[in-house]
Amino acid sequence: MDSIQNVRTFLLAARLGSFAAAARALAVAPSVVSKRIGQLEHEFRIPLFHRSTRELRLTVEANRLLPRFQKLLADFDEIRDDDQKQELRGHLRVDAPGTVTSRILGPVFCEFLALHPGIDMDLRLNDRLQGSVDQGCDLIIGTRPSTYEGIHDYPLMPYTCATFASATYIAAQGRPEHPRDLSDHDCLVSLLYGTLWHFYGEEGDFAVSVSPRLSVNDTVVLCEAVSQGLGIAVLPTILVEAAVAEGRLHPILPLFRPPPMWLKALVPTQSAAKPAVQALLQFLRDKLAPNIQPAATFPLPTAA
Repeated sequence: MDSIQNVRTFLLAARLGSFAAAARALAVAPSVVSKRIGQLEHEFRIPLFHRSTRELRLTVEANRLLPRFQKLLADFDEIRDDDQKQELRGHLRVDAPGTVTSRILGPVFCEFLALHPGIDMDLRLNDRLQGSVDQGCDLIIGTRPSTYEGIHDYPLMPYTCATFASATYIAAQGRPEHPRDLSDHDCLVSLLYGTLWHFYGEEGDFAVSVSPRLSVNDTVVLCEAVSQGLGIAVLPTILVEAAVAEGRLHPILPLFRPPPMWLKALVPTQSAAKPAVQALLQFLRDKLAPNIQPAATFPLPTAA
């Protein structure tokens, strides 16, 4: 039973003096108006109208309640309208990886703030290495598979990875044909990805332990090291497309793919119910879901 709807129907019938007129104004059948009035009479245990074939008159009890019903409905409509007009407000602290934010998430965060002028954001770029998350943040963007107590994980977007080297390195050191060949090569490691590299292909799955010449937690630096011929690295394809197009990086081991990584939002329990957090989370999902990456394919380079 919708009491507010019944009160609204009663006031309209009282003002128009007819159930039929109220039904036309509400675009419903007269029987619906009669049913709503009956529900209201049952709820308050009083008759509201004297009905006859010629007129519809309010009862004494209805006349007594009429101004209170009018105030009730006016207050309800005001509260509803204010709530609908109220813009999101608040302060958000967000932690996100620097490279991913500069290449992918930066424009998304800016667009969100443009749509919600009542929200302020403290955006911290941090390629985190520690085994925990900052509970002082409202939302953390991460790529680690780890889960944490008191943190809700929301997958946003998978992105593919591949193995890359420069033409200079390939010319000097040769091209590995199989993951097991990596033990004879210089490997450059993202601390996020680790020193145990996993590959899958038609021959099965492989796990290769590499001894890194360089370990770094920044993809830009890692990409530069590969470009300068220092070694081989596993990199997210979405972040190195320009370097591949420019010929600074070349994909290798095309028959063996590292597993894709997931970009996800981590939300501490104490922040999960905040309207601004929920709005940002939904915005990220809407914006990133269409960008889900299929497995990238690159033409095989020739050694320079």
